[in-house]
Amino acid sequence: MSPVRAILWDADGVLQHPPSGWNWRAELERVGGPGFSDIVFEAELPSLRGEEPMRDALARLLFEHPHTPLEADDLIGLWEMTDVDPSAMALVDELRRRGMACHLATNQQDHRRAWMRDVLGYDRHFDRVYYSCEMGVVKPDRRFFEIILDDLGLAPDQVGLIDDNAQNVASAQALGIRALRHSPAEGVNGLRALLEVMLASSE
Repeated sequence: MSPVRAILWDADGVLQHPPSGWNWRAELERVGGPGFSDIVFEAELPSLRGEEPMRDALARLLFEHPHTPLEADDLIGLWEMTDVDPSAMALVDELRRRGMACHLATNQQDHRRAWMRDVLGYDRHFDRVYYSCEMGVVKPDRRFFEIILDDLGLAPDQVGLIDDNAQNVASAQALGIRALRHSPAEGVNGLRALLEVMLASSE
Protein backbone atom coordinates (compact mmCIF):
# COMPACT_ATOMS: atom_id res chain seq x y z
CA MET A 1 0.00 0.00 0.00
CA SER A 2 1.29 3.43 -0.96
CA PRO A 3 2.04 5.99 1.75
CA VAL A 4 -0.41 8.84 2.20
CA ARG A 5 0.99 11.88 0.44
CA ALA A 6 -1.89 14.33 0.89
CA ILE A 7 -4.80 14.83 3.27
CA LEU A 8 -8.11 16.43 2.31
CA TRP A 9 -9.83 18.37 5.06
CA ASP A 10 -13.52 19.18 5.30
CA ALA A 11 -14.32 22.52 6.93
CA ASP A 12 -17.69 22.51 8.73
CA GLY A 13 -17.76 20.01 11.56
CA VAL A 14 -14.01 19.44 11.33
CA LEU A 15 -12.14 22.75 11.32
CA GLN A 16 -14.98 25.13 12.15
CA HIS A 17 -18.16 24.90 14.19
CA PRO A 18 -21.22 27.01 15.05
CA PRO A 19 -20.97 29.06 18.25
CA SER A 20 -21.94 27.17 21.38
CA GLY A 21 -25.71 26.94 21.71
CA TRP A 22 -26.38 28.17 18.17
CA ASN A 23 -28.25 25.93 15.75
CA TRP A 24 -28.64 26.52 12.01
CA ARG A 25 -32.04 24.94 11.64
CA ALA A 26 -33.46 26.44 14.79
CA GLU A 27 -32.39 29.95 13.77
CA LEU A 28 -33.82 29.59 10.26
CA GLU A 29 -37.09 28.25 11.65
CA ARG A 30 -37.20 31.16 14.09
CA VAL A 31 -36.95 33.78 11.37
CA GLY A 32 -38.92 32.00 8.66
CA GLY A 33 -41.31 29.65 10.41
CA PRO A 34 -41.65 25.86 10.37
CA GLY A 35 -40.05 24.20 7.36
CA PHE A 36 -38.10 27.31 6.36
CA SER A 37 -34.71 25.66 6.97
CA ASP A 38 -35.43 22.94 4.41
CA ILE A 39 -36.49 25.59 1.88
CA VAL A 40 -33.29 27.56 2.44
CA PHE A 41 -30.96 24.59 2.18
CA GLU A 42 -32.67 23.45 -1.02
CA ALA A 43 -32.29 26.95 -2.48
CA GLU A 44 -28.59 26.88 -1.57
CA LEU A 45 -27.77 23.80 -3.67
CA PRO A 46 -27.32 25.57 -7.03
CA SER A 47 -25.04 28.09 -5.33
CA LEU A 48 -22.99 25.28 -3.80
CA ARG A 49 -22.42 24.07 -7.37
CA GLY A 50 -21.49 27.59 -8.49
CA GLU A 51 -24.56 27.99 -10.70
CA GLU A 52 -25.72 31.29 -9.20
CA PRO A 53 -24.64 33.74 -6.48
CA MET A 54 -26.02 32.88 -3.07
CA ARG A 55 -27.33 36.41 -2.60
CA ASP A 56 -29.46 36.02 -5.75
CA ALA A 57 -30.79 32.68 -4.55
CA LEU A 58 -31.82 34.19 -1.23
CA ALA A 59 -33.40 37.26 -2.85
CA ARG A 60 -35.56 35.00 -5.00
CA LEU A 61 -36.46 32.80 -2.04
CA LEU A 62 -37.52 35.79 0.06
CA PHE A 63 -39.58 37.17 -2.82
CA GLU A 64 -41.40 33.84 -2.94
CA HIS A 65 -41.90 33.91 0.87
CA PRO A 66 -42.86 37.53 1.63
CA HIS A 67 -43.94 36.65 5.17
CA THR A 68 -40.26 36.42 6.17
CA PRO A 69 -39.25 39.79 7.72
CA LEU A 70 -35.71 39.77 6.31
CA GLU A 71 -33.67 41.05 3.40
CA ALA A 72 -31.17 38.86 1.56
CA ASP A 73 -28.32 40.73 3.25
CA ASP A 74 -29.75 39.85 6.67
CA LEU A 75 -30.20 36.18 5.88
CA ILE A 76 -26.84 35.67 4.22
CA GLY A 77 -25.14 36.77 7.42
CA LEU A 78 -26.21 33.52 9.04
CA TRP A 79 -23.55 31.72 6.97
CA GLU A 80 -20.93 33.67 8.91
CA MET A 81 -22.07 32.19 12.22
CA THR A 82 -19.15 29.85 12.69
CA ASP A 83 -15.90 29.78 14.63
CA VAL A 84 -12.64 28.27 13.48
CA ASP A 85 -11.16 25.76 15.92
CA PRO A 86 -7.65 27.15 16.43
CA SER A 87 -6.29 23.84 17.73
CA ALA A 88 -7.57 22.00 14.66
CA MET A 89 -6.06 24.60 12.34
CA ALA A 90 -2.80 24.42 14.26
CA LEU A 91 -2.79 20.68 13.62
CA VAL A 92 -3.07 21.31 9.87
CA ASP A 93 -0.17 23.77 10.09
CA GLU A 94 1.86 21.23 12.07
CA LEU A 95 1.32 18.52 9.46
CA ARG A 96 2.40 20.85 6.66
CA ARG A 97 5.58 21.77 8.54
CA ARG A 98 6.32 18.05 8.74
CA GLY A 99 5.98 17.75 4.97
CA MET A 100 2.41 16.44 4.61
CA ALA A 101 0.41 18.19 1.91
CA CYS A 102 -2.94 19.40 3.24
CA HIS A 103 -5.81 20.53 1.02
CA LEU A 104 -9.19 22.02 1.86
CA ALA A 105 -12.10 20.09 0.29
CA THR A 106 -15.43 21.66 1.19
CA ASN A 107 -18.96 22.34 -0.01
CA GLN A 108 -19.40 26.12 0.00
CA GLN A 109 -21.30 28.74 -1.98
CA ASP A 110 -19.69 31.94 -3.24
CA HIS A 111 -20.50 34.17 -0.26
CA ARG A 112 -19.14 31.75 2.30
CA ARG A 113 -16.11 30.92 0.19
CA ALA A 114 -15.21 34.62 0.05
CA TRP A 115 -15.77 35.00 3.79
CA MET A 116 -13.67 31.93 4.63
CA ARG A 117 -10.94 33.11 2.27
CA ASP A 118 -10.85 36.83 3.04
CA VAL A 119 -11.95 37.00 6.68
CA LEU A 120 -10.95 33.65 8.18
CA GLY A 121 -7.82 33.30 6.05
CA TYR A 122 -8.40 29.65 5.13
CA ASP A 123 -6.36 29.60 1.94
CA ARG A 124 -3.07 30.40 3.64
CA HIS A 125 -3.34 27.26 5.80
CA PHE A 126 -3.56 24.85 2.85
CA ASP A 127 -1.46 23.83 -0.11
CA ARG A 128 -4.52 23.78 -2.37
CA VAL A 129 -8.17 24.65 -1.78
CA TYR A 130 -11.19 23.00 -3.36
CA TYR A 131 -14.49 24.82 -2.94
CA SER A 132 -17.51 23.11 -4.50
CA CYS A 133 -18.75 26.37 -6.03
CA GLU A 134 -15.54 26.56 -8.05
CA MET A 135 -15.71 22.89 -9.06
CA GLY A 136 -19.33 22.68 -10.24
CA VAL A 137 -20.08 19.64 -8.10
CA VAL A 138 -20.75 18.95 -4.43
CA LYS A 139 -19.89 16.13 -2.08
CA PRO A 140 -20.85 13.31 -1.86
CA ASP A 141 -20.82 13.13 -5.68
CA ARG A 142 -17.79 11.02 -6.58
CA ARG A 143 -16.88 13.54 -9.28
CA PHE A 144 -15.91 15.97 -6.52
CA PHE A 145 -13.16 13.62 -5.43
CA GLU A 146 -12.23 12.56 -8.95
CA ILE A 147 -11.56 16.20 -9.89
CA ILE A 148 -9.27 16.56 -6.88
CA LEU A 149 -7.39 13.32 -7.57
CA ASP A 150 -6.84 14.38 -11.16
CA ASP A 151 -5.61 17.82 -10.10
CA LEU A 152 -3.22 16.35 -7.53
CA GLY A 153 -1.99 13.62 -9.85
CA LEU A 154 -2.18 11.08 -7.04
CA ALA A 155 -3.65 7.60 -6.77
CA PRO A 156 -6.67 7.31 -4.44
CA ASP A 157 -4.75 5.30 -1.84
CA GLN A 158 -2.16 8.10 -1.62
CA VAL A 159 -4.84 10.51 -0.40
CA GLY A 160 -6.63 10.72 2.94
CA LEU A 161 -9.85 12.52 3.84
CA ILE A 162 -11.21 13.69 7.17
CA ASP A 163 -14.90 14.61 7.01
CA ASP A 164 -17.77 14.57 9.50
CA ASN A 165 -20.38 13.46 6.93
CA ALA A 166 -20.87 9.71 6.56
CA GLN A 167 -22.02 9.98 2.93
CA ASN A 168 -18.97 11.97 1.96
CA VAL A 169 -16.69 9.45 3.65
CA ALA A 170 -18.43 6.51 1.95
CA SER A 171 -18.18 8.16 -1.47
CA ALA A 172 -14.46 8.81 -1.06
CA GLN A 173 -13.82 5.30 0.28
CA ALA A 174 -15.57 3.82 -2.76
CA LEU A 175 -12.88 5.45 -4.91
CA GLY A 176 -10.11 4.06 -2.74
CA ILE A 177 -9.40 7.25 -0.78
CA ARG A 178 -8.43 6.64 2.83
CA ALA A 179 -11.39 8.51 4.24
CA LEU A 180 -12.25 8.60 7.93
CA ARG A 181 -15.24 10.14 9.67
CA HIS A 182 -14.68 12.70 12.39
CA SER A 183 -17.09 13.31 15.25
CA PRO A 184 -17.17 17.06 15.96
CA ALA A 185 -17.63 16.42 19.66
CA GLU A 186 -14.20 14.77 19.82
CA GLY A 187 -12.35 17.92 18.85
CA VAL A 188 -8.65 18.01 18.04
CA ASN A 189 -7.92 14.88 20.05
CA GLY A 190 -10.29 12.99 17.79
CA LEU A 191 -8.53 14.43 14.75
CA ARG A 192 -5.15 13.31 16.05
CA ALA A 193 -6.49 9.82 16.66
CA LEU A 194 -7.85 9.60 13.12
CA LEU A 195 -4.54 10.77 11.70
CA GLU A 196 -2.69 8.11 13.63
CA VAL A 197 -4.92 5.44 12.13
CA MET A 198 -4.68 6.91 8.64
CA LEU A 199 -0.93 7.34 8.59
CA ALA A 200 -0.18 4.06 10.36
CA SER A 201 -2.12 2.17 7.69
CA SER A 202 0.16 3.61 5.00
CA GLU A 203 3.44 2.55 6.56
